[in-house]
Amino acid sequence: MDTARYAALFQAEAREHLAELDAALLALEEAGRTGASPRDTSELVATLFRGMHTIKGMAGSMGYGTVERLAHALESRCEPVRRGDEAVHADLLALLFEGTDVLRTALDDVARGGETAPAMVGGLLVRLRPPVSVPLAPDPTKDALPPSGPPVAAAAATIRHLDVLLVDDCPLKGVRAMLVLAKLATLGQIRATHPEPPRWQDETFDGRFRIVLASHVTDEALEQAVRSVGEVAQVHVRVPAGATQAAQQGARAAAPATARTVRIDARRLDTLLDLAGELVITRDRLLRAIEALDHPDRDVLRAARDAARLVSALQDEVLQTRLLPVGQVFDRFPRLVRDVSHELGKEVAFTMEGREIELDRSLLEAIGDPLLHLLRNALDHGIEDPAARVAAGKTARGELTLRAVRDRASVIIQVQDDGRGIDRRAVLERARAQGLVAAEVQQLDDDALLRIIAHPGFSTARRVTSLSGRGVGVDVVNTRVRALGGQLELETIEGTGTVVTLRLPVSLAIARALLVEVAGCAFALPAIHVTEATEYHESLRGHHTERPTVTIRDDLVPLVALDELFGLTRSSTPERHDGAAGDRHLVIVDSGGRRAALLVDTLVAQQDLVVKPLDVVHGAAPWFSGATVLGDGSPALIIDVPSIV
Repeated sequence: MDTARYAALFQAEAREHLAELDAALLALEEAGRTGASPRDTSELVATLFRGMHTIKGMAGSMGYGTVERLAHALESRCEPVRRGDEAVHADLLALLFEGTDVLRTALDDVARGGETAPAMVGGLLVRLRPPVSVPLAPDPTKDALPPSGPPVAAAAATIRHLDVLLVDDCPLKGVRAMLVLAKLATLGQIRATHPEPPRWQDETFDGRFRIVLASHVTDEALEQAVRSVGEVAQVHVRVPAGATQAAQQGARAAAPATARTVRIDARRLDTLLDLAGELVITRDRLLRAIEALDHPDRDVLRAARDAARLVSALQDEVLQTRLLPVGQVFDRFPRLVRDVSHELGKEVAFTMEGREIELDRSLLEAIGDPLLHLLRNALDHGIEDPAARVAAGKTARGELTLRAVRDRASVIIQVQDDGRGIDRRAVLERARAQGLVAAEVQQLDDDALLRIIAHPGFSTARRVTSLSGRGVGVDVVNTRVRALGGQLELETIEGTGTVVTLRLPVSLAIARALLVEVAGCAFALPAIHVTEATEYHESLRGHHTERPTVTIRDDLVPLVALDELFGLTRSSTPERHDGAAGDRHLVIVDSGGRRAALLVDTLVAQQDLVVKPLDVVHGAAPWFSGATVLGDGSPALIIDVPSIV
């Protein structure tokens, strides 16, 4: 078998199982702290066992010996707990956490084509040996079925024969069969397989096999479960002679709903999005050209508008296919928080909210590192050690929350802790020493505080540790968020805690924007920041303030003349598109509660734009977040509103 063809599939599915192992271990650790019921604990151990067993089978079929041995050793070490001969305890959990870390390292080494250090693997394998009085897990070369539901429950269940046939071009047929087996093990008790699992790894295995299952689940639900694994051509579920049909009918109402999904290369989605974007541009150019005719043909115009509607629908569907729940990134952090808090000797309760909120795939991939920095900062600088918290009248266990919420056309992600907050006086003193603020500045509000701590190299830490102290954390976060067209916000109360907010667009690819003209140049203002637009008159201008302002419904709003800001020269009598002289306009924008009135020459239109990345010259002012091509083929820069207000 040419394993190189299937390496990416193996890596993706193995890492999914590793994430499940981490989640189960964290849940077991929490169960020990809260005194969960033995039933809940046994289900978590069964999850561990199944995950390790599946990784072992997949690695064996790929010929990855080190990964297979590690997974088998972890599986064997869990066997005494699964049989009830050993209770879950702190030392065992620490060993299993270490084992999954080494297993992850081995997967990384395999992906790079390297080999994991024998000393690391050998020492761990020795320590993973279970007590000699307890039988080991089955050897990887022999039949080893994943554990499933309790035998008592399975004894009263209906026996089914599931005959499965995989598609002809299915990669890694043996691995796919193991995934089917693991899926069915969650719905009942596996009684037998034909042929046996070791034969699934043979070159002669044609993807045809039978699983004998004892389960209360309906035939339809079992078929759905098998097909949900993917690459399945046929499934036949039948009850052998002598088995009753009563259990089938009784379980019909409890059948789980299984979504049908398919794996696809992410690059194809990127290409599809690019093509949809080009269609949007072509749609706008076509409509503009037809509507510019003196007497456009009605049939042609109707067909063009129908095509435009279909292109819009296609665009929406393409964007939907790229949306993924933020939980895919959030789920990697509970393990991180647990390890860092243990390293620092702190007790932390970590909670996640809004895991179902969706973001574009490219954004999701980009926010992982910023969130990592923020969480590490909160653990190292924010949350106090237990003794200090008790002395301050707090609980010994700190609280750290990672939250996602939807806000109009953007997504807000927050990292919140109930720690000591940021010492404004210490920040101000260090900022004065570095010349970042004037000597007469006596206090810092949240905005000024954020600007200072986000300055490259700024840190109040007295020593550099493996976690922080180099002054790069917040700077990295701010730079990355701004590059994504988002905004970073900070709220902190000394002695109470800190909230860091990332305000991000849902998608980077296509955005709604207001087109304006300034000194004959076209610019785009993201619609999520625009609150209103009005004509500008000199009577609106404030005359008793240090900086330019305008009065909008009795409120003074800072005035920003874009031609002056960008250094553009405009004519004294700007013209509209129709050639007539016209007044200038104000566009009122809002970013994180800060408002500004942008002075422009002309309001052009509001439309969807295909956002293109903008390579900014190093040291240039950060006024623009991207570029776009308009319907007439001309370019326009997209203004980064947070950098202006």
